[in-house]
Amino acid sequence: MPAVADTCPRPLFGANLEAALVEGLAERGWAAIEQAIDPELVPALRARAQTLYARNAFDEGRVGRGEALTGAPRIRRAEIAWLEGEDAAERRLLDGAEALRQTLNRELFLGLFEFEAHFAHYPEGGFYRRHLDAFAGGVKSRVVSFVAYLNEAWAEGDGGELAMWTGPDDTGEPTALIAPKPGTLVVMLSERIPHEVRPAARERLSLAGWFRVNPGVGGVLDPAA
Repeated sequence: MPAVADTCPRPLFGANLEAALVEGLAERGWAAIEQAIDPELVPALRARAQTLYARNAFDEGRVGRGEALTGAPRIRRAEIAWLEGEDAAERRLLDGAEALRQTLNRELFLGLFEFEAHFAHYPEGGFYRRHLDAFAGGVKSRVVSFVAYLNEAWAEGDGGELAMWTGPDDTGEPTALIAPKPGTLVVMLSERIPHEVRPAARERLSLAGWFRVNPGVGGVLDPAA
């Protein structure tokens, strides 16, 4: 998709929250904030995802990229539907992500070029094993990962936590477990922070996105890794 011009999009959240996200990324590589997303936007996005699901617009979540793209049910059990901006709630989210992209570039000099996102539906027992969001192959693309939770409610004992580690060499217990409560937002450095989605005792709905750089090589925009 083409880069979005540096206009003045409507922020998804206030300057104080953006500052906390920037600080977390700079100091430890991730940040998580409860009730970060507009409480009116969360149910609107949930309704949009449910509409797409009813239309059979979700596909199997796969692993890899380009020729290496494959289904891997032992690694990931989820379904996804990409945001195309065809709905007011989607446009609101994408507009807010664009405002955050500009903030991250201004404060952290990341050179972020664009944002992509999909809804992720995990059935009861669904999971995603520990992984990094960066693609294999040495071509830099995804830089900052963005996860927003759209569940109507989430109780202790429902499972489905996002587990995160300090870095690829950290093989101990996770340093953070984030419950997928409605409106919670997580950002993390895609190439640095390993994470996994733990099995849940009920259906789990989220929105996962990535701020990317443009890894054009040889005149080819965003070549496959």
